[in-house]
Amino acid sequence: RMPLRGGTLHAPADLPVGDRERPPARLPLVVHVLALGTFLMGTTEFVVAGLLPEIATDVQVSVSRAGLLITVFAVGMVVGAPLMAMLTLRLPRRWTLVLALAVFAVGHAVVAVASGFVLLLAARFLTALATGAFWAVANVVAAGAVGPAASSRALGVVGSGAMLANVVGVPLGAFAGQLMGWR
Repeated sequence: RMPLRGGTLHAPADLPVGDRERPPARLPLVVHVLALGTFLMGTTEFVVAGLLPEIATDVQVSVSRAGLLITVFAVGMVVGAPLMAMLTLRLPRRWTLVLALAVFAVGHAVVAVASGFVLLLAARFLTALATGAFWAVANVVAAGAVGPAASSRALGVVGSGAMLANVVGVPLGAFAGQLMGWR
């Protein structure tokens, strides 16, 4: 039990300074790679909102109907994160991350070549399941890679990938999609 003195939490005095866990000065590369994956997945999740008119025209549906691509992804994420975490519980975390990235890539390849709206919806749902699995496991891996002393910082870096996706990735992706085509 750690005593509180004047509102500050102090380490027990009987622990030698060398035995107290100190956070690493630098986070391991894996944390930054996971943040990149989160950035990519976050960008593709939300960039569709800026490309709805282009997508709707291309697949010959209304803009409001094309908005289902966002809804389907959201449902896939809500279902995907817990479901995929349970289904991949016995797999090594590295394999879960690799499989999630592979399914994510395949889903986007299908989106790039699909001509029918229903196939686009199915591919978006599939990529959402993969995104949910990746995000759930990425946080566990990041925290485990650094230990308790730096786990909050590692989770912040991984989470910053999603924040940067919204601030940088989505606007740039929407701009590029409007200039060069949404696919």
